[in-house]
Amino acid sequence: MKIILLIFLFLSTIYSSDIKLKASIFNKLTCAVSSKEKPIVYLHTEIKSLKAYPGDLIIVEDCTKADIVILSSTKDIPATCEGKILFGTRYSHLKDKRVIGAFFWQKGRPNILFYKDRLDENNIKLDSSFDKYIEN
Repeated sequence: MKIILLIFLFLSTIYSSDIKLKASIFNKLTCAVSSKEKPIVYLHTEIKSLKAYPGDLIIVEDCTKADIVILSSTKDIPATCEGKILFGTRYSHLKDKRVIGAFFWQKGRPNILFYKDRLDENNIKLDSSFDKYIEN
Protein backbone atom coordinates (compact mmCIF):
# COMPACT_ATOMS: atom_id res chain seq x y z
CA MET A 1 0.00 0.00 0.00
CA LYS A 2 2.84 2.38 0.84
CA ILE A 3 4.45 1.74 -2.55
CA ILE A 4 1.23 2.64 -4.36
CA LEU A 5 0.96 5.84 -2.31
CA LEU A 6 4.57 6.77 -3.10
CA ILE A 7 4.05 6.11 -6.82
CA PHE A 8 0.91 8.26 -6.79
CA LEU A 9 2.72 11.12 -5.02
CA PHE A 10 5.65 10.88 -7.43
CA LEU A 11 3.41 10.98 -10.52
CA SER A 12 1.31 13.85 -9.18
CA THR A 13 4.50 15.86 -8.50
CA ILE A 14 5.73 15.28 -12.05
CA TYR A 15 2.35 16.25 -13.52
CA SER A 16 2.17 19.38 -11.38
CA SER A 17 5.67 20.51 -12.37
CA ASP A 18 4.81 19.88 -16.05
CA ILE A 19 1.78 22.18 -15.80
CA LYS A 20 3.86 24.81 -14.00
CA LEU A 21 6.48 24.68 -16.75
CA LYS A 22 3.85 24.99 -19.49
CA ALA A 23 2.17 27.86 -17.66
CA SER A 24 5.48 29.66 -17.23
CA ILE A 25 6.33 29.30 -20.93
CA PHE A 26 2.87 30.44 -22.05
CA ASN A 27 3.17 33.38 -19.67
CA LYS A 28 6.44 34.49 -21.30
CA LEU A 29 5.14 33.89 -24.83
CA THR A 30 1.88 35.77 -24.42
CA CYS A 31 3.61 38.70 -22.72
CA ALA A 32 6.09 38.85 -25.62
CA VAL A 33 3.36 38.65 -28.28
CA SER A 34 1.11 41.20 -26.61
CA SER A 35 1.98 44.83 -26.21
CA LYS A 36 0.25 44.78 -22.83
CA GLU A 37 1.96 44.27 -19.50
CA LYS A 38 -0.82 41.88 -18.41
CA PRO A 39 -2.26 40.23 -21.53
CA ILE A 40 -5.84 39.02 -21.53
CA VAL A 41 -5.94 35.37 -22.60
CA TYR A 42 -8.71 32.97 -23.55
CA LEU A 43 -7.83 29.28 -23.10
CA HIS A 44 -9.54 27.06 -25.64
CA THR A 45 -10.79 23.65 -24.35
CA GLU A 46 -8.57 21.21 -22.43
CA ILE A 47 -5.70 23.55 -21.58
CA LYS A 48 -7.84 25.12 -18.89
CA SER A 49 -5.51 23.37 -16.40
CA LEU A 50 -3.17 26.33 -16.94
CA LYS A 51 -5.61 28.50 -14.99
CA ALA A 52 -3.99 27.29 -11.78
CA TYR A 53 -0.78 29.20 -12.64
CA PRO A 54 -1.79 32.41 -14.46
CA GLY A 55 1.40 34.38 -13.72
CA ASP A 56 1.06 37.81 -15.36
CA LEU A 57 -1.87 36.72 -17.50
CA ILE A 58 -5.49 37.68 -17.08
CA ILE A 59 -7.50 34.62 -18.08
CA VAL A 60 -11.06 35.19 -19.27
CA GLU A 61 -13.96 32.88 -20.07
CA ASP A 62 -15.21 35.03 -22.95
CA CYS A 63 -13.15 35.21 -26.13
CA THR A 64 -14.46 38.68 -27.01
CA LYS A 65 -12.54 40.13 -24.05
CA ALA A 66 -9.26 38.38 -24.94
CA ASP A 67 -6.20 39.71 -26.75
CA ILE A 68 -4.74 36.25 -27.34
CA VAL A 69 -6.36 32.83 -27.75
CA ILE A 70 -4.33 29.76 -26.81
CA LEU A 71 -5.66 26.83 -28.83
CA SER A 72 -5.67 23.16 -28.02
CA SER A 73 -7.55 22.50 -31.25
CA THR A 74 -8.15 24.48 -34.41
CA LYS A 75 -11.61 22.94 -34.66
CA ASP A 76 -14.63 24.58 -33.07
CA ILE A 77 -12.94 27.93 -32.49
CA PRO A 78 -15.74 30.24 -31.33
CA ALA A 79 -16.80 32.88 -33.86
CA THR A 80 -16.19 35.49 -31.14
CA CYS A 81 -12.45 34.69 -31.43
CA GLU A 82 -12.33 35.96 -35.02
CA GLY A 83 -9.62 38.59 -35.41
CA LYS A 84 -7.81 37.64 -32.19
CA ILE A 85 -4.19 36.54 -32.02
CA LEU A 86 -4.24 32.73 -32.17
CA PHE A 87 -1.43 30.66 -30.66
CA GLY A 88 -1.31 26.85 -30.91
CA THR A 89 -0.25 24.05 -28.61
CA ARG A 90 0.56 21.55 -31.37
CA TYR A 91 2.81 21.65 -34.41
CA SER A 92 -0.17 20.76 -36.60
CA HIS A 93 -1.90 23.99 -35.57
CA LEU A 94 0.60 25.87 -37.72
CA LYS A 95 -1.18 24.54 -40.83
CA ASP A 96 -3.93 27.05 -40.04
CA LYS A 97 -2.78 30.40 -41.50
CA ARG A 98 -4.50 32.31 -38.67
CA VAL A 99 -2.18 30.77 -36.04
CA ILE A 100 0.92 32.96 -35.53
CA GLY A 101 2.96 30.38 -33.68
CA ALA A 102 2.92 27.32 -31.46
CA PHE A 103 4.42 25.88 -28.33
CA PHE A 104 4.52 22.08 -28.45
CA TRP A 105 6.42 19.06 -27.18
CA GLN A 106 8.49 17.00 -29.60
CA LYS A 107 10.65 14.05 -28.57
CA GLY A 108 10.21 15.01 -24.93
CA ARG A 109 11.41 18.58 -25.41
CA PRO A 110 9.52 21.85 -25.56
CA ASN A 111 9.57 23.66 -28.92
CA ILE A 112 8.48 27.16 -29.86
CA LEU A 113 7.90 28.26 -33.43
CA PHE A 114 6.65 31.52 -34.95
CA TYR A 115 6.16 32.38 -38.61
CA LYS A 116 7.58 35.78 -39.56
CA ASP A 117 4.93 36.59 -42.16
CA ARG A 118 2.14 35.89 -39.67
CA LEU A 119 3.81 38.06 -37.03
CA ASP A 120 4.12 40.85 -39.61
CA GLU A 121 0.45 40.51 -40.62
CA ASN A 122 -0.53 41.03 -36.98
CA ASN A 123 2.01 43.85 -36.43
CA ILE A 124 3.79 41.85 -33.74
CA LYS A 125 7.41 42.67 -33.01
CA LEU A 126 9.19 40.21 -30.74
CA ASP A 127 12.43 41.15 -29.01
CA SER A 128 15.67 39.66 -30.24
CA SER A 129 15.61 36.86 -27.65
CA PHE A 130 12.93 35.19 -29.79
CA ASP A 131 14.86 35.36 -33.08
CA LYS A 132 15.87 31.69 -32.95
CA TYR A 133 12.17 30.70 -32.78
CA ILE A 134 11.09 32.67 -35.87
CA GLU A 135 10.92 30.96 -39.27
CA ASN A 136 10.61 32.79 -42.56
